Amino acid sequence: MSSFLASLFLGRIAPLDISDVCGMNLWNIKNGTFDDRLLELCAGEFGVADLKRKLGDVPPDGGMHLGKIDRYFVERYNFSPDCTIIPSTGDNPATILALPLRPSDAMVSLGTSTTFLMSTPHYKPDPSTHFFNHPTTSGLYMFMLCYKNGGLAREQVRDAIDEKLGKQDPAAPWANFDKAMLQTPAMGQKTDSDPMKMGLFFPRPEIVPNVRAGQWRFTYDPNDKTLKETTEGWDQPLDEARAIVESQMLSLRLRSRGLTQSPAEGIPPQPKRVYLVGGGSRNKAIAKVAGEILGGVDGVYKLDVGENACALGAAYKAVWAIERKPGQTFEDLIGQRWKEDEFIEKIADGYLKDVFEKYGKALEGFEKMEKQVLEQEAACRVKHN
Repeated sequence: MSSFLASLFLGRIAPLDISDVCGMNLWNIKNGTFDDRLLELCAGEFGVADLKRKLGDVPPDGGMHLGKIDRYFVERYNFSPDCTIIPSTGDNPATILALPLRPSDAMVSLGTSTTFLMSTPHYKPDPSTHFFNHPTTSGLYMFMLCYKNGGLAREQVRDAIDEKLGKQDPAAPWANFDKAMLQTPAMGQKTDSDPMKMGLFFPRPEIVPNVRAGQWRFTYDPNDKTLKETTEGWDQPLDEARAIVESQMLSLRLRSRGLTQSPAEGIPPQPKRVYLVGGGSRNKAIAKVAGEILGGVDGVYKLDVGENACALGAAYKAVWAIERKPGQTFEDLIGQRWKEDEFIEKIADGYLKDVFEKYGKALEGFEKMEKQVLEQEAACRVKHN
C-alpha cells in the first residue's frame, strides 16, 4: 500500500521503501537484497529474473528523492510542482519515527494489542519476532514484537476485581485494579522463600506464544527451579492485577534480551529509556511495574502524540528527507528540533536494582511456563487429531 500511494503521486511505479520491503518476507535483511532462494519459491514458470524485474530495485536510502509530483495532481488539485516524492513507509516503521529514538531505547504501545518497538544495531532474528531495516538510518534495525492480547486482557481482570470489590468511582475506572496491583509484591512474593506467582491471560488466541485463548496459573520456586500449574495460594482476582501486567512485560523482556546493552558500567543490559504510547500509557501504576521489569535507567516516559504517532513519524521522515544536510542522520536532524517538554512526561523511575534482579530470576520460570503450556497444547492437538 505504501508503494502504491507513492506511485500514484509520482505518476510511475515507485520503488519499495527499505523498511517496508521487509514485510514481504522475500527480502534478505542482513544482506540488503532480495533472497534468490525465496524468489525461486514464488517465481514459478516465469523465473527469478522476471520476478526481480517486477519487484524493482530498493533504494537503501529511505529519504531518497524519487522525483517531483505528477502534473496531474498539480493541474487537478493545485499541488506545488516542486513537491518532492520520497519512498513511502508503512505504519509500524513510521511509528518508530515518532520520536528520535536512540539505539536501545524502547517504545511500548499499550493499546488493545501490545506492541514493542526498538531501534538496535544488532540483527538477531527469531521466529517470534519481527526485524526490519530501519526506515531512515543505515546500520540500524527495527525490532518489533506484536501481541494480540493487551488492553482487553487487562480490562477483563479489572472488571473481575470491580465485581468483587464494587466500583468505587466511575471517573476512576482503574482505581481498584491499580490499588490491587501496587499492594501486591513483585511476583506475588511476600517473602523471598514464597513461590513466585505467574500466569498467562489470553482472552484471544495469542501470537507470542502461539496458543489458543485461555488462562493458565503457575507457581515457580526460583531456588530449586520447580514449576507447578496451580491456583493454590492465589487470591483471585486480586493477585491477577499484578500478574497480568508482569506476564505481558516479562514476555517483552524475554524476547528483547540480547538486543539491549549496558547503559553504564555496572548496570545490566536494558533500555536507557522506555517510552509508553497508547491508552495504557496514561496509567502510572502500569508504568511503574513496566519500568521495574524492563528497566530504563533514565526512567519511563509517556509519549503524548494522541493517536497519531504513525502520522507524526511519517511527517518527520519527510522533513528529514527534504531538509537534511549531506550525511545528516534522522536522529540528528529531528533530535535538534525535538521539544521534549511538549511531548513526553516522565511517569515512573524505571530501573531499580533489587527488583530488576528479582524479575531476572522470574524470567527463567516464565520461559519454562510458556514452554510447558506450548507442550500441553501440542499434546492436546495430537490427541484430538
